[in-house]
Amino acid sequence: DAVTGAKIENNPTIAGNLGVNGITTSTGTIVASSGVAIGGTGAANTIDDYEEGTWTATLGGTGGDPTVSSYSYNSGHYTKIGRQVFAHIYMRIEAGGISGGSGDGIIKGLPFTAKSTGNISNGIGGWIENYWSTSTSFSSGRNFPALYLAAGSNYIGIWQKSTNNPTQYTGWSLGQIDDAAFLVGGVLVYMTA
Repeated sequence: DAVTGAKIENNPTIAGNLGVNGITTSTGTIVASSGVAIGGTGAANTIDDYEEGTWTATLGGTGGDPTVSSYSYNSGHYTKIGRQVFAHIYMRIEAGGISGGSGDGIIKGLPFTAKSTGNISNGIGGWIENYWSTSTSFSSGRNFPALYLAAGSNYIGIWQKSTNNPTQYTGWSLGQIDDAAFLVGGVLVYMTA
């Protein structure tokens, strides 16, 4: 009556719950279509989505997208755990590589749209800067670039700010951005629906 590996079919189906005491070892992929509960069985303890991949960032404009002659570097990777997205970007466009377009610069192509429910407006995510190399062509009272993600958006706003008064954020025009090489590298951490 003993149950041995030879007596178990290759793809067994178990009706009901399976309890295991001790360490369980798997040498293959574990597929959990309803999620994995950790530390409890409630919804708050269940991870029901995990994804890794790449994304391609493109420079756009709030009034019309420019033509970019070439990207010296353009790589993006992301990891999504539940509703939290970690989106890495490394992009460089040489001076004079941007033509046409209108409005302020934006970075398009985010892998997921930012959350827009729960009365969230600006607290949807944050930018972890690794490296900036930009022009010095700022509007009056501004002296530093900043990335900004609004709730419900699927792009990153490229803003300019004052390091003396951080509340002074405004859009950064494509013409100003093209004044020198535009390089941005870092990770955007944000919530999705």
